[in-house]
Amino acid sequence: MNFPNLSKKINSTVSSNKPFSSSDEKGSEHITGNFDPTALERGAKALKELDQSSNSSKAFEVIKLQELTKQKEYEKQMEELSLQRAQHMSHRMRMENEEKRKTINYQQEQERITAEYKTKLEAESYQKKLLDQQKQNEEWLRNQHEQYLRQENIRKRNELELMNIKMKQIREEKQLERENMKARIYEENKGLIERERKNLDIHLTTLKTKANEDRKTKLESINKYFEQFNNSLFLFLNDKEKLYRFALTVTLTSIGIYTTKHTTRFIRTYAETKLGKPKLIRETSLWHINKFFDIFNFKKNLALMKNYTYPFKNKNNLYNNYKIFDDIVLSEELQEKLQWSINSLKNSKKYNLYLKNILLHGPPGTGKTLFAKTLSYHSNFDYIIINGGDVSALGVHASVELNKIFDFLKRRKNKKCIIFIDEAEAFLRKGRNQSSLHFSESLRNALATFLYHTGTESKKFSIILATNCKDILDQAVIDRIDEQYNFHNPNIKEIKKILTMYFNKYVYTLKKYNITIDSSIDHDYIDHLSNKLCGLSGRQISKLCLNIQSSVFGSDTKVLTKELINLITAWHISNSFQEKNNQNINKINEHSNYTSSDDNPNFKFKDNPNIHKTKNDHEHNINNNHNVNNKTKNDDNSKNIKLNNNLHHDSIKKKLLINEQL
Repeated sequence: MNFPNLSKKINSTVSSNKPFSSSDEKGSEHITGNFDPTALERGAKALKELDQSSNSSKAFEVIKLQELTKQKEYEKQMEELSLQRAQHMSHRMRMENEEKRKTINYQQEQERITAEYKTKLEAESYQKKLLDQQKQNEEWLRNQHEQYLRQENIRKRNELELMNIKMKQIREEKQLERENMKARIYEENKGLIERERKNLDIHLTTLKTKANEDRKTKLESINKYFEQFNNSLFLFLNDKEKLYRFALTVTLTSIGIYTTKHTTRFIRTYAETKLGKPKLIRETSLWHINKFFDIFNFKKNLALMKNYTYPFKNKNNLYNNYKIFDDIVLSEELQEKLQWSINSLKNSKKYNLYLKNILLHGPPGTGKTLFAKTLSYHSNFDYIIINGGDVSALGVHASVELNKIFDFLKRRKNKKCIIFIDEAEAFLRKGRNQSSLHFSESLRNALATFLYHTGTESKKFSIILATNCKDILDQAVIDRIDEQYNFHNPNIKEIKKILTMYFNKYVYTLKKYNITIDSSIDHDYIDHLSNKLCGLSGRQISKLCLNIQSSVFGSDTKVLTKELINLITAWHISNSFQEKNNQNINKINEHSNYTSSDDNPNFKFKDNPNIHKTKNDHEHNINNNHNVNNKTKNDDNSKNIKLNNNLHHDSIKKKLLINEQL
């Protein structure tokens, strides 16, 4: 049920009671004659309404509860006041304790200061006593030391005087002993000399008799030895059975020595022919008896393991074709043609077809030998590498050794091999119809042997020839070639690749030797430098990079600059063109010799002296034409040499300045 009016009235009565109660509490202080009866009227009215209401009992309960809450609030306030009083008391006690502590600390500090002052005074007094005592001790010690020094000086003076007296006495005694000894020795020697003079004859006679006795004993021993030898020899010659046995043993031993010597030689030659490697072979992948002994060569095996560690990591990529051209920079057209030849070789092995013979020709240093050796190493073929100079050096035995090589290959079943002949013009050149002065009989036989074994196509071997002069080769040799490739000097694009490769290999590796490389030596500088190297071969470019490396070490500089590289490049270019001109002149002379001999196969130098004149005139005309064509080049070379000399002087000055700065 709701009691709106009652609640309001109760609140009003409570509120009216508050000022009344407060007025009662303050009645002692403020007492007035004003009295308002409205409050009493409202209270009486409220009581009447409460009495008439049915919820009057509840209203009283509510009032009681309110009174209880008021009492609780008052109790709470009393507790808070008591708590505040306790806190205040504790704060006051804490302050008092703090003051006591401070007073105690102050007293202790004062006591400590007084104690320190007392100890300081005592220490100063004690220190003063110690200093006084030390001074007294030092004075006493100084006096004692002075007294000791005086006594020591007196003692030393006395000892020195005594020692001088003793030394004088000893000197006199030794002098007397020396004189007495001299006199005694003189008397003794005088007596010995006289006695020896008297006994000289006796000594001589004893020596003579002793020598005669030794001579007689030696002669008797020699006579006895020869008598025994004569008797034994006489008995041996008279005994025919012993004589026959001796002769038989001597003949049998000589026969045994002779047979063992020749049988071992025969076995060795047989083993060399069956298992050994022919003399002409420089390198080969074929097994021979020498490879058995290479197993015990630790250094060689270690080098092979280092060289072949990377390829054997992936067997599928071991013989990939792109690896052949990793270290060789060639033109794209030539590289594509060579790729076809490589593929044809591999397919010929796969399908057991006939193998092709290849000729690699061109100027020196263009990568012919490098390509052939790389192809031999990485083409999954067995290979044999021969040098043409070795064939010509063998002389009479050249044809025999060539036969051994081809017989060596024929004995192998179902295995294909690459025969690479470097410097082939050494024995495969023209001139079979010339006199023996230009083409010896041994070279003719070697050429005939080579032509005999290569006359027909073969499934067992492919021949790769490398030469600098294709025109010098015999026509029969060229007829046996299936594919010819010209390795020309690199162009600017290829020079950039070669120069970058060798700079990375020789120049940029100088950093690990604490040599600073100028930051301007970059790809742009390499492109600029490659424009100057037109006409040089790959080998000459590699030598240029090696010269740069050696010049840095030779000059003892720790900085590689563009000026130093330009100077070395100018020197290298001038020297390279001079060598190239000399080589061209020699080639023209050789070509004139070969052409004259081929046109006149029946000529002889000894029989027809006019041929010398025509030959010299022909050479003179060719040289004149060559000189006219190369006149401008020589002028340019002379200008380059002058410029190089100026650059040389400038570079020397710069080096001196750099060394002074360093």
